[in-house]
Amino acid sequence: MIAVFPSAYFPSISYLKSYLAHENHAIELFEHYPKQTIRNRCDIATSNGKLRLSIPVKKPFGSKSLTKDIRIDHESAWQNEHWRGIRTAYAGAPYFEEYAHEIKDLIYTKHTHLVTLNTSILEFFYKVLDLPFTAKSTKDYQKEHIQDFRDFAFGQQAIQKKYIQVFYESHGYIQDLSILDLLFNEGPFIRNWVLPRSL
Repeated sequence: MIAVFPSAYFPSISYLKSYLAHENHAIELFEHYPKQTIRNRCDIATSNGKLRLSIPVKKPFGSKSLTKDIRIDHESAWQNEHWRGIRTAYAGAPYFEEYAHEIKDLIYTKHTHLVTLNTSILEFFYKVLDLPFTAKSTKDYQKEHIQDFRDFAFGQQAIQKKYIQVFYESHGYIQDLSILDLLFNEGPFIRNWVLPRSL
């Protein structure tokens, strides 16, 4: 049975852990695009607490637009906002300098479609984990005979194994942030949080 996941922008730790735990998985492209979800937004930790970063998008066919057709709205300077927020939040993190250039490149590469950007982000994390990457996506929309994670509450899960966060002393431990938080704090050791033990 195939596990179907939503496309995700710098997904949460629980998302990546679940995605990697299912060997037979695919990203949903043929759903009617739902707004205000992980498909175009993520949460990071800043000195002021949790910050949500959202990519502005355009729906070419209104409410009938499919996820595969969603375009990134480049009329706003969202890349500057996202990179400024990430740099301010994680400049003091142990692995920021090691990954900052690649993360900045991911954000500033001018993709037309949201799913293309999200796929490039997923591919980057496979590279960090030293895993072979093949883009896997749905060919049509299915309701049955799948493991359905399309509406799962990723980003709200309790991560059993905690790690040191930049602003822990100010805000305490914040659960299940974007994988960016784990990357900048733990570097290549993110594998200890997201990889199945069999890998």
